[in-house]
Amino acid sequence: MKTLQQKWDKKAEKYNRYTNSTEVLEATICNYITQASIDLTGKTVLDIGCGTGAYTLRIAQKARQVDAVDISPAMLNIVNEDAKKIGLHNLRTHQSSWEDFSLGTQPYDIAIATMFPALKEDQHFQKMHDAAPTKLFLGWGGKRGTELIEALFGAHGGVYQPPNSATILKHWLDKEKYPYRVIEHTEVKTRIKPWEEAIENYSWHLKVRGMMPEKEKIIRILQQYRNEGGEVVETTLNYLNLVIW
Repeated sequence: MKTLQQKWDKKAEKYNRYTNSTEVLEATICNYITQASIDLTGKTVLDIGCGTGAYTLRIAQKARQVDAVDISPAMLNIVNEDAKKIGLHNLRTHQSSWEDFSLGTQPYDIAIATMFPALKEDQHFQKMHDAAPTKLFLGWGGKRGTELIEALFGAHGGVYQPPNSATILKHWLDKEKYPYRVIEHTEVKTRIKPWEEAIENYSWHLKVRGMMPEKEKIIRILQQYRNEGGEVVETTLNYLNLVIW
């Protein structure tokens, strides 16, 4: 647990944070939730794997109470910092893995998990199912186009497999015969990173997939994606599923 915590603590500083912009993915997903006739007003909400709170703080502005769980204290520090900035007082943070988090005896009204990679086993899904009568899960749909990542993995002797957490969840729901609905979302995203930051970021991606980063190989690949200013440009096709049950 400590090693995993350290990995996410290191990632926290450069992770996406809450913004009230209407142009970001979080705004789009929250609109999908509203269109699905799910009203957060006055509800108690459990946010599983909340990260830096990009979704959490949007939810807390409507809900009565939000409990936000994450393994990384650095991530939770950012959640609390940003909540204080916008004057939210109905948010409680819990530093814990999902396995170790205690649900207590009173279920929440809504449980939500957004882009949470550690939620992928049957027992994880069952625990989320038991946490609330309404569940929302935003995850990868098993398709992701990224030439840069594919090249990096190939250079390190690996094969890039697009993340498919939503697909795994749907298989589990089918097996358990729980009815659900899916809202699909596809986006093309371009990331531009300074050279040294890009080397560090893609090294992290390799580490979390169990590969040992080799700096010379990373530099050789990234050189092919530099713009005139020396920054690294990655264009990615993301395919996401919002699963509601």
